[in-house]
Amino acid sequence: MKISVIICTRNRAHAIEGSLDSVAASIAKAGPIEAEIVVVDNASDDDTQERVRGWASRNAVQVNLQYETQRGLCFARNCGLRAARGELIAFTDDDCRWSETYVQEWLAHVAQDKGPVLRGGRVELGDPNDMPITVKTSMEQVRWSREQNSARFGTLGLCIIGCNMTMSRAIIDRVGPFDVRFTSKGISGADDTDLVYRCYLAGIPIEYVPDMVVYHFHGRNTRQQANKLMAAYMIGSGALYAKYAFKNIDLIRPAVWDTRLAVKEWMHGGNDLLPDFNFSYRNQLYYWMVGAWRYYTQPFRRA
Repeated sequence: MKISVIICTRNRAHAIEGSLDSVAASIAKAGPIEAEIVVVDNASDDDTQERVRGWASRNAVQVNLQYETQRGLCFARNCGLRAARGELIAFTDDDCRWSETYVQEWLAHVAQDKGPVLRGGRVELGDPNDMPITVKTSMEQVRWSREQNSARFGTLGLCIIGCNMTMSRAIIDRVGPFDVRFTSKGISGADDTDLVYRCYLAGIPIEYVPDMVVYHFHGRNTRQQANKLMAAYMIGSGALYAKYAFKNIDLIRPAVWDTRLAVKEWMHGGNDLLPDFNFSYRNQLYYWMVGAWRYYTQPFRRA
């Protein structure tokens, strides 16, 4: 069974070789398996392609280098999906490093699956000096499914993170590629969560496993950088809630819960959400509305 690892990159020539090294080491650790790394250069203007070609010439693992002219992660991810030839697909980022046993753990989980599963794993800080964002460090294995009505009792919004996400080709054939409306008109996030939502509605289980570990070297180490990133994420979340507002009420319950918290916060002042990042529930509500407006006012574009 062939695996395809998709890495989307833009202007990070300095980081891409480290990501490739970690993926190649994990593939080698898993033993003799058929594997490829699909690198999607998303219109870089540095020497990314030269670095990737040079790395490929020195390493045994097959590298499939693609070039996507339309800027945006959804476009790059879809380009990678079109190019990938594996039955099993993994996504990671150019600033991430896989643990040496990642592929072993991934294939061990797949061997126990009775059907398609959208699965993600732990995301740890690669550099302890970076702000504790874009990570998921829970040691508890959790599965969500429509059969269990999971969205009624909890949020699917952070169940897995896009830099540590695996699936079978059958899942993409069933629910479709990434929705490019999450990479346009000032929206630049939540495309991975949108895929989670679509899998949930299609009856495909979503699973978080702590043994599949990725280390994220995101490089953001100031409150200002964290605040800016949170704003972008919440704009994406607002677009996501706009998309599903009339499709499934359970999927937008977190927006209702947090809107109540924003009102309480407004009544007594202060910051009850992320005071260390200077990001409040009121900020979150504002950026949700921005994201919803941008989503509804853009022309429809097929994924």
